[in-house]
Amino acid sequence: MSCFVVNDYHVSALVAWGLRAGAIPAAVSADAVAHELAAANRAAFAERYEGRYQDEVAPFGGLDRSAGQDLAPVAIVKACDCLDYQASDWTAWDASEAAAHLAAIRATAQAACLGGRYYPEPLSTLDGYDAAAWCLDEPEPEPIDLVADRLAAALGDMSEPELAAIRSALVAVAADRRAAELARGAA
Repeated sequence: MSCFVVNDYHVSALVAWGLRAGAIPAAVSADAVAHELAAANRAAFAERYEGRYQDEVAPFGGLDRSAGQDLAPVAIVKACDCLDYQASDWTAWDASEAAAHLAAIRATAQAACLGGRYYPEPLSTLDGYDAAAWCLDEPEPEPIDLVADRLAAALGDMSEPELAAIRSALVAVAADRRAAELARGAA
């Protein structure tokens, strides 16, 4: 059996979706759940490979509550299956709080897929399961020109200098976000 460390977006998408869907009770810290899931995955990786690659594993960067907003419940089910598989090499996984939280997220997504219907088949036969990603990757941002064109269309007639100013502002925002991401990675 192989094991890999899922990316921060994968963990964040599951926890943020679970938070929005009510799978994580209000009394439970979503940040703590995200850290527990990431730690369990890293513990499984360490046990599976006997610590050989630990210096290559980055620490969890924290919960992004906006992650996974566009994901369908079936995509969450499959992403839960992925994380469950990746964490199952950890000897303490089955009895862990992380496993219980992941099971709650998966059960909520499963219920959303089925709409309360009984489904005797394996969940891997759900519509959309095969097409859903095993490992969630952060979506690529839209090209700045496309965003600027949409914004210009929404605002009405704009001159070329006004459109250039919007593009320039979007480039500055993108650069600021990239600098913040790099700073978070260096911390």
